[in-house]
Amino acid sequence: KTMATQPITRDDAAGVSCFIRHNYHDHAAVTMYSYLMSRASKIVLDDNASDTITKTKRARGKFMMPFPTKLHIVLSIAENDGFDDIVSWQVHGRCFAVHKPQEFVDKILSTYFGQSKITSFQRQLSMYGFLRLAQGPDRGCYYHELFLKHKLYLCDDITRTGVNGNVVKRRVDPKTEPNFYLMPFVTPDPELPGFLLPFIKQEKW
Repeated sequence: KTMATQPITRDDAAGVSCFIRHNYHDHAAVTMYSYLMSRASKIVLDDNASDTITKTKRARGKFMMPFPTKLHIVLSIAENDGFDDIVSWQVHGRCFAVHKPQEFVDKILSTYFGQSKITSFQRQLSMYGFLRLAQGPDRGCYYHELFLKHKLYLCDDITRTGVNGNVVKRRVDPKTEPNFYLMPFVTPDPELPGFLLPFIKQEKW
């Protein structure tokens, strides 16, 4: 039986369905230009908004890159450096697969995430709302509707919803799984207007 971890507190577990229902919203049409314009309007309307878009977390005096952002970058490194036989995006760019779990642990988790167990990695995925697909050509892959190839900036809106040691496991309802092969494949964004380039460099994207 396929199981997945959903970030729901144990106190609330008794009142929820025993199945995880996939509720996928397509963000592939979002471009960096439209995203930046949307964020800029929110900053204007909210005086308390952060001056920067990319969020970091301070831990032990250092700034830590958020897990989804780091994972997105690692997938790009895997593709560019030739170890996408270990982990890679699926062809449509909407989910990713770990092809060789042991090599993933030995060569990637330890290097980029400071972890030694794939269960720790899976727990992180769960706490950020990633779900595992249970059937079809993407079986075993993980996805989040805001985690799309070519769209690193969307990772800024992926929030941590779970807490270590405070999650319950529920079965995935395969009937509600998205079929990514019936959706447009994710493609690179069009070139940004020149006036935005200095801002992008400042944000280090």
